Amino acid sequence: MSPTPTASRAQADGPHQQGGVRKAWAPRWLVILHRYVGVAVGVLMLLWCLSGVVMLFVHYPDVSRDERLAKLAPIDWSRCCTFGNSLQPPLVVSAAAVEDLAGSPVLRLRLAGGERRLIDLATGRPIHHVSKETALATAQAFGGFPGGGSVKSVVRDQWTVNGEFNRGRPFWRVRLADPEATDVYVSQSGGEVMQRTTASSRVLNWLGAVPHWLYPTILRQDTKLWSQVVIWTSLVGIFLTLTGLYLGVVAWRPFHDKRLSPFRGLMTWHHLVGLSTGVLTLTWVFSGLVSMNPWGFLESPENPAIERLAGGAPTFGDVQMALVAVAERHPVAAQVRIAPFEGELFVLAGGRRYDARGRLAPLTARDLARAGKSLGPVAGQGLITAGDAYYFAHHEPVTLPAWRVVRKDGTRVYVDPATGEPLAVIDRAAQQYRWLHKGLHRLDIIPGFDRGWGWSLAMVLLLAAVTAGVGAGVWLGWRRIVSDVGQLCARILGSRR
Repeated sequence: MSPTPTASRAQADGPHQQGGVRKAWAPRWLVILHRYVGVAVGVLMLLWCLSGVVMLFVHYPDVSRDERLAKLAPIDWSRCCTFGNSLQPPLVVSAAAVEDLAGSPVLRLRLAGGERRLIDLATGRPIHHVSKETALATAQAFGGFPGGGSVKSVVRDQWTVNGEFNRGRPFWRVRLADPEATDVYVSQSGGEVMQRTTASSRVLNWLGAVPHWLYPTILRQDTKLWSQVVIWTSLVGIFLTLTGLYLGVVAWRPFHDKRLSPFRGLMTWHHLVGLSTGVLTLTWVFSGLVSMNPWGFLESPENPAIERLAGGAPTFGDVQMALVAVAERHPVAAQVRIAPFEGELFVLAGGRRYDARGRLAPLTARDLARAGKSLGPVAGQGLITAGDAYYFAHHEPVTLPAWRVVRKDGTRVYVDPATGEPLAVIDRAAQQYRWLHKGLHRLDIIPGFDRGWGWSLAMVLLLAAVTAGVGAGVWLGWRRIVSDVGQLCARILGSRR
């Protein structure tokens, strides 16, 4: 679509006109603009397509909460629980959990306002900094490879570059001596394992997620700059695709003669393949733009669902007494944490739910239904055992079964039926995001055909078609630009003689 048919090739390359006179089939400035933008941004779009194939099979490294908990040792209750006097009531607690840290029970606190505290429950002393030795032991236990390792302090690198890691900075990066060259990142302030990579995952993600998301550390560490770069390159990509579709349509000639395209050679391939895959290309570029939620156009307002289900945050004194009551039962658990529900304090330990006095207090369907009504006018609620259109597993697992509450305004709230904790809140904006980004980008709009090998194969074939069209355009545009520049230089040199 980029090259313009020359006058000497009017009959061969341009649409037929009566009298044999060729008329302009598109504004020349638009053809030239499409050509030059196509080389500049087309390379990036080509990179998006190729890295997208890798991302179908390779996920960006992360450590889920369940994965981290599965590697924790059970809490040693014989060394628990001394709270010390570093925290004095009244303090409002947003989250609290008891876990093992290198053989010692610790209390992780998040106070109202976001401040985090770490208390050694064996001594009651606050922990302000986790040592290298503790980090090494934690990483070895998590990686399942106790045979040594090297430790290095890092604030930010390629695999801890985004904002979700801010609460744990800086890190101890522990390189285990295992065959996979595993790196485990342990927070120096909290002692939590927050990231894990292997040699293969690092290489593959440099071929997948890093170029696809424009994620190099030098760019991604500046969130505002990175966001604007992705938004504006996506907008230029949309412009390039739209102009390509327009130029392709006006040059298409199915009713004029036997040839569908007025072009020859590779240009015919770019024209017809680009025309046939243009809408799909536009879909992917547009949905990629939506993923950035540009200028907050799909931003969800504050939703009080979590606060309504909890019914208010407890004080530190209440949390302390509840944890002591449950600790006296010595439950076998890697984590004990609070889960307020409808204004009452409950504690989760070893898959069981206890009240503030340490008594078993399992949730019932009646409890969940009553809590659902507190969220506002309800259109329906009940237990689901499989995902639905808005709550489903793709690359990431979801908790099932779940208690689903559908409000009359369309908002959906998914609650863990075992703990009463909100799993997801999907309001109107989130529902639109689901279809405009995930639905269009992943093409997971057909029930039963939104993941798995059949879906992956279809995506690879579609990506290959788009890659062929974009790649041909980039090559043709580059070749034409080189020719134009060469002719310009020749004319300049000729004029000087």
